[in-house]
This record gives sequence, structure tokens and C-alpha cells, in this order.
Amino acid sequence: MAALNPKSFDFQLSTWFGSGLLIPAPGTWGTIGGLIFGLILWSLTNGFFVFIAAVILFFMGLQSVERLEKKLKNHDPSFIVIDEVAAILLILSFNSLMIAWMGSLGVGGHFPTIVNTVTFLLFRYFDAKKPGYIGVADRNIKGAWGVMMDDIIATLYTIGASILLLIVFYFLTVFVG
Repeated sequence: MAALNPKSFDFQLSTWFGSGLLIPAPGTWGTIGGLIFGLILWSLTNGFFVFIAAVILFFMGLQSVERLEKKLKNHDPSFIVIDEVAAILLILSFNSLMIAWMGSLGVGGHFPTIVNTVTFLLFRYFDAKKPGYIGVADRNIKGAWGVMMDDIIATLYTIGASILLLIVFYFLTVFVG
């Protein structure tokens, strides 16, 4: 393994300022770091800015990951977590829409905390287990795009599962009581 400069921009971004160096489960720690950043950004702005941050970090991550992988000659080392960060920010931007919609229907209280917790857990499950197209992308897309895309597909799985859970929740509250 080539020597890495832990102070370099690529290393700091790819490890999300060192959160990907924590063990066990560096992906989970990176997701938590991204979640904290996203929640702070959301509280200061809104879900649209969280979405913009996700897109920017996705493309910055592509560049940083590509440079690190070339230096390391290793595909997707576990300490690279910028993919989890971009993914959880996309999930939070979706959550902002879901929470606003449910708020307009009178659902409040702990609902935002529950939504953010459930989507975090769903994402970590899909990212770790890599079912379906997540695993296909992980195995078949090479380079920085492969590092980033399996997490984006896991994001889509998370959003899909969240929508199904939201529909069940909505019908239970409206029709059951």
C-alpha cells in the first residue's frame, strides 16, 4: 500500500474527516458522521440544501476516491466512507419531504426522529447486505463509480422501503385509528 498523507484533502474527504478510520464498522461510523452533518445543515437551511450538498459531495467523492484508489491500487477500502455520506444526505433530503408531507397531515411529535432513525437503519442494512442490484453494482462497476454507485442504489432501496412503510403507517392511522 502506498503511503497516504492523512492531512490531504482527498484523504480527509474520503474518510469523512477520519470517521471512516473508526472501528468496528467504518461504514456505519461514516454514515453517522454524514448524518450529523446533514442534520446540522438541515436545521440551518432546508432539505433542498441537503440535497445540493449530497450532489456536490457525490461528485467530489468520485474525484477523491479515484485518486486514492490509484495511489492505493486497491478498490473500495473500508475506510473510504464519502459514498455513505453522500447517500445519507440524499436520504435526509427525501426525509425532509416525507416529514413535511406528514406534518401537513397533522403528524408531528417524534415522527422526524423515527423517520431519520428508521431510514438510517434501513440504509445500513442495505449497504451492508447488498441485496439485488446493490450487490450487482458493487461487484460489476469498477473504480470510483463502483464505490459510489452501490450506496446510491442502497439509497434508492431505502427510499422505496420508506415509502412502503409510510403508506402502511398512513393507512393504519387513517383507517384503523
